[in-house]
Amino acid sequence: MTSPDLTQSNRRWSLAAAIAAVAVFGVGIGQGGPLLSLMLEARGVDATWNGLNAGVAFIGVMLGPLLTPRAVRWLGLRRFLLICFALDVALFPLMRAFDSLSAWFVLRVLLGVVGSSIFTASEAWITLLAGDAARGRIIGFYAAALSAGFAVGPLLLSLTGIEGWLPFIVNGAITASAAVPLLAAGSSTGDLGRERGGNPLGVFRKAPLILLAVAMFGLYEQAMLTLLPVWGVRAGLGRDLAAATLSVIFIGSIAMQLPIGWLSDKMARPVVLRLCGAAGLVGAALLASVPVSTPVLFGVLFLWGGIAAGIYPVALSMAGDRFQGGEMVTANAAMIVAYGIGSLVGPTLGGSAMDAWNPDGLLGLFVALFACFLAATWMGRAR
Repeated sequence: MTSPDLTQSNRRWSLAAAIAAVAVFGVGIGQGGPLLSLMLEARGVDATWNGLNAGVAFIGVMLGPLLTPRAVRWLGLRRFLLICFALDVALFPLMRAFDSLSAWFVLRVLLGVVGSSIFTASEAWITLLAGDAARGRIIGFYAAALSAGFAVGPLLLSLTGIEGWLPFIVNGAITASAAVPLLAAGSSTGDLGRERGGNPLGVFRKAPLILLAVAMFGLYEQAMLTLLPVWGVRAGLGRDLAAATLSVIFIGSIAMQLPIGWLSDKMARPVVLRLCGAAGLVGAALLASVPVSTPVLFGVLFLWGGIAAGIYPVALSMAGDRFQGGEMVTANAAMIVAYGIGSLVGPTLGGSAMDAWNPDGLLGLFVALFACFLAATWMGRAR
């Protein structure tokens, strides 16, 4: 269902603007995260403090969505997103201006609030405009575009380096350019999202399976992004090949989201969600048994990362089937909070698992995680 106030042309233009804006913003996130971590490493900051500094952003990630529904009702989707992009452009260079770890902790929380607010509002906008017939494919295209943005971001550091103001200027220019499609969209957002939608925390009671899927995905994704290269090195890969494991997963995510989205439009979405979870379980088990430094390993990574990454967009499509208008903004806020909770604990659990069982404790955690998720989906189906 879409807003009756929008023409088909306006709907398509708004979708293109929203997807383009978030994909470009993803480039900035992909560049900014490793930039800050590498700067701290170059200054001799302990890995523990480096990780904690990155992790506090998820405090902001959990706060931002709680503020977003009310702000969207007050300002409207487009104006709210433009303000958030402007705040990000203003805040990120302060990381360079204030050369203090304590200041970075505060700034990263604020950046987490702004970034999660952008994702909450834009994903709700995309889901509302997608319509029922092709929602899975449109959200799959959005997920693929966002993955491409995340993958391109780190490559920019090879051009800018990490010294001086240049990488921060480039990051600000990327985020500013992300706002251009929204400016071009004019007032085509109409009153989408301005209906009252309730408290985001209430969604945890209304749609527990959707939020469980998102929290589980956040745990998996952040543990994987943080520790999979470490697993690769400990399993016998060289550093370059260990780092390439993440590149293969990003490529798989880009390639698989459209087919998964198409499938979720043709089948019951909970079934597709369960298939993605099963692929996550089987893939993690296979990685523990496939010899390293073989093409088979990277083939498994491609399929495992690509299919398991479908959990989030399928869950987002399920939310779009269930919630409309302002309720969708509220539901998406709850989903981002759930993602933040999972992301906050994922790297810690993964690290502890690797310490207990080196190096395959990480894969064992993923097997247990996806097994519990599949059990939860069957229990929910039975009820």
